[in-house]
Amino acid sequence: MKENIVITYIYHSCYTVETGDLFIIFDYYKGILNIPEDKQVVFFASHGHSDHYTSEILKVPDMENKTYILSSDIVKLPSNENIIYIRDDKISMDQLKSLYNSKNVNFISENHTYNIKLNNGKILKVKTFGSTDKGVSILLYLDGMTIFHTGDLNFWAWPYYDDKKMQVEYDDFMAEIEKIKKEEVDIAFFPVDPRLNENYYKGGDIFIKEVRPQIFFPLHFADNVKITSKFKKNFSYDFTDVREIFETNQRILIDIND
Repeated sequence: MKENIVITYIYHSCYTVETGDLFIIFDYYKGILNIPEDKQVVFFASHGHSDHYTSEILKVPDMENKTYILSSDIVKLPSNENIIYIRDDKISMDQLKSLYNSKNVNFISENHTYNIKLNNGKILKVKTFGSTDKGVSILLYLDGMTIFHTGDLNFWAWPYYDDKKMQVEYDDFMAEIEKIKKEEVDIAFFPVDPRLNENYYKGGDIFIKEVRPQIFFPLHFADNVKITSKFKKNFSYDFTDVREIFETNQRILIDIND
């Protein structure tokens, strides 16, 4: 990694990453989002669930000068028309047509590598993996640094699952982990979901031990920021720096020269 970056926790699964002339936004759907005017802005949406995506991102000022990288499940193609419809009734037909024809909107699906041209002429390399729920998980390559955002990829070990269902969930999760662990991950954003009760830690613990990211940020905890401190307190690793979140719009400076 070559330069300092600023990471801001917005809400739930949304973080922003600011590095050089790039400002990257992952899975925004609510919260205070301060978009700089002097940066190349990139919106990622890992899938269409309402807690990971809102069509409001398509209505921000100067939309044509921003880059959108959206999971393909967010769109649908009617059989009788060659028009892509975003799954949101609040968007007008004119906006839909504009979105479909816009060169700065990119749709991605799992298990592909994309070289996406930004408005400033730079190429952004994106590698996708699957999910254990919907959409994709995303590995982003930035000037010698890699950032992984899981979306809804997790070991969804719901306490009410029987042994058979739990094994299926585990096997599906590990199938994706086996692919991801072949990559070097510098910064990872991964679910630590309190709704899983006593199993809240299982996916994150496996991910850290198998993938070994340098820095781990929790996500998918809504208002329960205390779960991030609980995870950090109960699980420590020599090879991964686990971060905790205290509040929305918390800014974290990553000094990658240390």
